[in-house]
Amino acid sequence: MSGSSDSDMNVSFEDQQKINKFARHNARLDDIIEELKTKEHELQALEDAESDLMMTEMALVPCRIGDVLIFMTRDEAQDVIEKKKENVANLNNINFKRIDSDGENKDALLIENVLYIFITL
Repeated sequence: MSGSSDSDMNVSFEDQQKINKFARHNARLDDIIEELKTKEHELQALEDAESDLMMTEMALVPCRIGDVLIFMTRDEAQDVIEKKKENVANLNNINFKRIDSDGENKDALLIENVLYIFITL
């Protein structure tokens, strides 16, 4: 065994910059994926509310908007749910495009870092 260990490994400034760039892209992708999961839960809750709305016989239904509970007609509530579902779907589409874009950058950075590791070994 030699006296050097993994902690003695020196990394150049340029290589550290590449590693940091890869880590930032990876963190950004993780944030986007977490946001997509949150939006998926929100979409499921909206679909559940839509189903409940179809089954109700009430003329006015209670709806929470922010911290306020208001009553609106079933048609008005249905319109609000549809608009919210469209907004969530649009945000998800934007996030999927961001994942594609960042994923391509991450793949390129990953290949570059793996090649660097093999060259330096």
